[in-house]
Amino acid sequence: MAPRRARFYRMILTSAILLFTARTALDTLPAVWGDADGSVRILARLCLMLLAGDYALRGMVAAAAERPWSGLAAYAFSPYGVFDCIAVIPVLAGALFGWPSDVETAFGILGFLKLARYSPALETLGAVLLAEVRPLASSLFIMALLVLFTSALLYFVERDINPGMASIPQAMWWSVVTLATLGYGDVVPISPLGKVLGAGVGILGLGMFALPASILASGFTEEMRRQNFVSTWHLVAKVPFFARLQATEIAQVAALLKVQRVMRGETLMRSGDDGDSMYFLVSGQVEVTGRAGAFVLKAGDFFGEIALLESRPRMATVRAVTRCQLLVLDARDFHQFTAHSPEILATIRETAQSRLSAADPGENG
Repeated sequence: MAPRRARFYRMILTSAILLFTARTALDTLPAVWGDADGSVRILARLCLMLLAGDYALRGMVAAAAERPWSGLAAYAFSPYGVFDCIAVIPVLAGALFGWPSDVETAFGILGFLKLARYSPALETLGAVLLAEVRPLASSLFIMALLVLFTSALLYFVERDINPGMASIPQAMWWSVVTLATLGYGDVVPISPLGKVLGAGVGILGLGMFALPASILASGFTEEMRRQNFVSTWHLVAKVPFFARLQATEIAQVAALLKVQRVMRGETLMRSGDDGDSMYFLVSGQVEVTGRAGAFVLKAGDFFGEIALLESRPRMATVRAVTRCQLLVLDARDFHQFTAHSPEILATIRETAQSRLSAADPGENG
């Protein structure tokens, strides 16, 4: 499927999922649609037909890709295949066999998981949970220990005067609410000693229940950094200019480069601007316009190096001819990078000199 048609198909499918989910949620309001009820139901059926068609199409593609039954089974029992099934089959079965409307409501909401195919959020969450399972388990154990001990303590202090603390399970509700800093106020200590202990439990909750959140936050940060690094590493490896680098050297370069995507017609730099970075073109084409004329750079080329080497303003204007993906190396990182890579620096200087030459129309900044 061509990229443009694939984007259009994804847009239509995403719209169908969002419309069907929104209709399912709003349908729980009594008489929300009024006279438009019939039109809304027709729209919901159209959305469901699109989702069902997508499920069938993906099944046929999976069956054709490998041996029919093994390919179909691999798709059907994969996470995305399960999400596709949840979005369609239970709702259709409920409509055909007259199941309670709660079935359509429950699975209509669960059908929102189908969007996970177009978002890495669930995969990232799974990777973070697997990576942080031990510290998460430790923090959960500490919290369970606090809940048990604090509820038992308040039970012994207030069991005779406070109905909300008449048993340890009842006191656990107060302990969880207090440690989580929710403070509903439906169960509170009433004795002076109980209030003192309750204040201590509340202070403990500020730190202890923040542990899982901080672990997940740091895990997410580390996972996103890893994914960005891997993505940049692959982009660096695709640039012919870096083809002779070893894997360790590519890793060092990837840590310095930043990925930038630009739309067609966007200007990346203008003549006279300060030179603060150079660019490596991963995909697409850019047009360089300078005093010696104009020319086009393609994937694998680089530009913007003269301003960094010569410490001068930009000598050309660069505009994206097509949608482009670039790797950007700022001035500080450029000097750090070339200081450890004399061969690459020599190649960049050679290219810069040829572009500065009066005989070369490729003069650029």
